[in-house]
Order: sequence, then C-alpha cells, then structure tokens
Amino acid sequence: MNDIRQDLENVAESLVELAKEASYVAIGAGVLGFQKAQVRRQELIRAAGHARRVAGISRGFAGSFGGGREQMAKRATDFDASVVQVIKLIDSTLEPVLQRLPEGMQAILLQAREARDELRTRVFGPSA
Repeated sequence: MNDIRQDLENVAESLVELAKEASYVAIGAGVLGFQKAQVRRQELIRAAGHARRVAGISRGFAGSFGGGREQMAKRATDFDASVVQVIKLIDSTLEPVLQRLPEGMQAILLQAREARDELRTRVFGPSA
C-alpha cells in the first residue's frame, strides 16, 4: 500500500514539474514574441519617420507616401493579429495544465498572463 502511495506522490511531483516547465516555456515564448513585436514596431516607427522626412523634403510625393503609411499600418495590424493567434494557441494548449496546478501556481500564471496582456496593450494600443 505504501508503494502505491509513494508512486502516486512521485507521479504528482513529476506532473507539477512538467507543468512548471511548460509554463516557463510558454512564458519564454511570450517574452520572445513580445520582443519581436517591439523590434518590428520600432522598425515601423523608423520607416514612418523616414517617410515623413522624405515627404517634407519633396512635397510633390506626399500623396504616394500616404499610401505607404497606410500599408505600414495594415502590416502592423496584420502582425498584431498573428500575435493574437499565437497567444490564443498557447493559452488554449496550457489551459488543461493550468487547471491541474496548485492554486498558488495558477495565481502566478494568471499574473503572468495579465502582465503579458498589459505589455501588449502598451505596444499595440488599447484596441489590441
């Protein structure tokens, strides 16, 4: 009887460790995705600034740069939509694991999700 109890405890400990590792991987992937989003955002800002400077030098081409700004805004929106899909996939994959974790670990992961969402809102704005 003690062997079965010990085996169950070992399995439970292994599951907790696996869940921890999965959450670390998910958080790490979220951080990397966020960093990529920041880099892409900075690239878009630099490109828009460059377009404004060039438009200021040559007013005759201002109309063509307006289309470029629209295209950059569309690409940023498309990128954000991709980020949303990745976040939803990660969340849906980890949800069954999250439900099996102890309450303390669930609270930590929920705080990590809230922090992720707040950072994303800061990068992409409140409509994100």
